[in-house]
Amino acid sequence: MEITTNRPDKLLPEVLKDALFGKQAHVSLERALDGLQWHQAGVEVPQYPHTIWQQLKHLNYWQDRFISRLEGMTVLPAKSSDEGWCFTKAPMDENEFRREVGKLLTGINYTAETILSDPAELSQQKGDYPHGFGVVQAMASHLSYHIGEIVLLRRMMGIWPPPSGGYSW
Repeated sequence: MEITTNRPDKLLPEVLKDALFGKQAHVSLERALDGLQWHQAGVEVPQYPHTIWQQLKHLNYWQDRFISRLEGMTVLPAKSSDEGWCFTKAPMDENEFRREVGKLLTGINYTAETILSDPAELSQQKGDYPHGFGVVQAMASHLSYHIGEIVLLRRMMGIWPPPSGGYSW
């Protein structure tokens, strides 16, 4: 983590930004998906409940909800956990796969560069969260959790580490 300031009011946004981008102990989304072909995203791994494609769709579903809270919109509770998993097992084609990845990356960048640039606003309550920092922390933790699952799925499929390299522990 590169801390560029000693000011406490700047520290939390920088730490959360690092968490969103997978710095330090986590893998970034780009690294987790490096070299993954669109058709591999829909491969079902025995005894695993979701494909990589479903993980990506799930991440975007919840990312939209996190960002909506951060923007001050009312977000109704999900009726069940199934609501965030009701997606096809595979993308139709490479374009659909790339659009979904692009949407996820756009949301991460938007949160890191725009939302986190206003610490005063993030100190305010955001929906059912006591403050916006908590929303970003939940978003980063959720992202990290499922990126870990994507890496695990790739290992189980024999397509990890990616071409750019990656840790295997």
